[in-house]
Amino acid sequence: MRRGVIAGALAAVIAAGALAAYFLLYPPSARREKVRTVVYAYPDKITGIDPSIEDDTGIVVIGVIYETLLRYDPIKNATISVLAESWESNEDGTVWIFKLRRDVVFHDGTPFNATAVKLSIERARDVYRETGRGCGYIWDAVEEVEVVDAYTVKIKLSYPQRLDLMAAASYSAYIFSPSALAKAGASSPFDPKLEEWFNSGNDAGSGPYYIEYYSPESEVRLRKFERWWGWKLVNNPDAPDVVVIKIRTDPLDQYNGLLAGEIDIASSVPRANVRDLAARGFKVINLTTFHNYILLLNVRRYPTSLKELRLALLHAIPWDELVSVALKGFGRLGSGILPHGFPGHVENLRYSYNLTLAREYLKKSGVEPGVTIEFVYQSDYEENEAFAQLLKSRLAELNITVVLKPMPWAAVKDAGKEVWTNPDAAPHLIISDWWPTMPSPYDYLYGLFHSDSVEWNWAGYSNPEFDELVSRAFELEGSDYAEAMRLYAEAQRILCEEGVAVNLWDDVRPFIVSGGVEVPEDALNPMYMYVIRFELVKVRG
Repeated sequence: MRRGVIAGALAAVIAAGALAAYFLLYPPSARREKVRTVVYAYPDKITGIDPSIEDDTGIVVIGVIYETLLRYDPIKNATISVLAESWESNEDGTVWIFKLRRDVVFHDGTPFNATAVKLSIERARDVYRETGRGCGYIWDAVEEVEVVDAYTVKIKLSYPQRLDLMAAASYSAYIFSPSALAKAGASSPFDPKLEEWFNSGNDAGSGPYYIEYYSPESEVRLRKFERWWGWKLVNNPDAPDVVVIKIRTDPLDQYNGLLAGEIDIASSVPRANVRDLAARGFKVINLTTFHNYILLLNVRRYPTSLKELRLALLHAIPWDELVSVALKGFGRLGSGILPHGFPGHVENLRYSYNLTLAREYLKKSGVEPGVTIEFVYQSDYEENEAFAQLLKSRLAELNITVVLKPMPWAAVKDAGKEVWTNPDAAPHLIISDWWPTMPSPYDYLYGLFHSDSVEWNWAGYSNPEFDELVSRAFELEGSDYAEAMRLYAEAQRILCEEGVAVNLWDDVRPFIVSGGVEVPEDALNPMYMYVIRFELVKVRG
């Protein structure tokens, strides 16, 4: 009894102290302020948030907390100032000078300067050169990054390049604070401790929001960075104070979350439910994106190792039905490899739906009827499942059995990369959805098909002629852009003729927004896809 009385009295004292502390920290005027919160539903688990190395779903986080020197505007086909106030190059495009903003601090209060730019570019470039990880190939031409003074950087290239486009890339172009090395206990920018520190939920960015809580499989919570240099420019007092990124991989879960008031912005509701949500008063923003779905055929495993068999499969796809059946109308039939409106896109570079021709190719291949094909795709993308069922039914008419293997994204990636280590265990068919790193055809064609690229080249494709075309085109972009585009088109025709891969469709992504939130058009960008510029979003009421 005595212990209970003492414990009760002690608890009362602690509670009173906590209450007093609350009133000191949060006086009535502050408590009356509403915390503006936006909950954004995202369809994939976060694969990483290292600003130099991440090349996948982590873009939804790093694109908000970090900044690049420039941003790409696909409507104007122009680069826009971010951390660089001005930039220029010499006549032949081999030397670039960037003048940097002076009023920028990183989230830990460290001043932004030219040293941070040099460190960030060199780390992304050299990690890629040494390990092939990340998208540091965007800095391939960079020979030297010179700190001229605290707010001037001179970059010397080994060949002419549109470095302004590289500086606006959606991966591996982010600038981070040098203070991250000491915090991570890293001996150098390439010490694995630094990557571990980033991917543990720490950030060293300068963007409008910083990480408050990080659980990559369930939720990421971002807090408004009051010292962000851009608040005076966007002049948005209604911007969210807190952004919650909810990982909701099931499209129906996103739909139900909207109806329950748990979600303010959804990126991946079932397409069949979009009209219903619009009728209920939700705003629908149909973003035409550079996100496309590419079917890759394993050229290293029988029977897709045979060109004639690959062409038979591709002519058995009912192209006229893809958008209506798989996408419920939210998309555009693909052509070539690159999306419509993207630099280097080639019109009318596609296959016809022709079962007679498919049977002819099948006969030429010498493959016996009844052959089995394995098809791997991401399980929680409804469009993939719809396409897979459609393809299975059509190939059955050719007496080809398709074994469908829907998998989580991480397993899809592992299965795709196996084409280089154990091609007979890798799937015959696999879908990779792709959004660009930079506004250049090189991003798609090198990343997905060059023999030096094994991270995403899930066809196992290796062709010296193709490699030379793509590499030469990239080197010409800074000096003869028209010729570079011609070479990129020729490279796509080679892929088409050999039946290596095909762009199934370009994604039109319906973003669904609740009534209390306003998402202006310039808060979304087809180049950066799932990244929302929350500093422009308005929270009402």
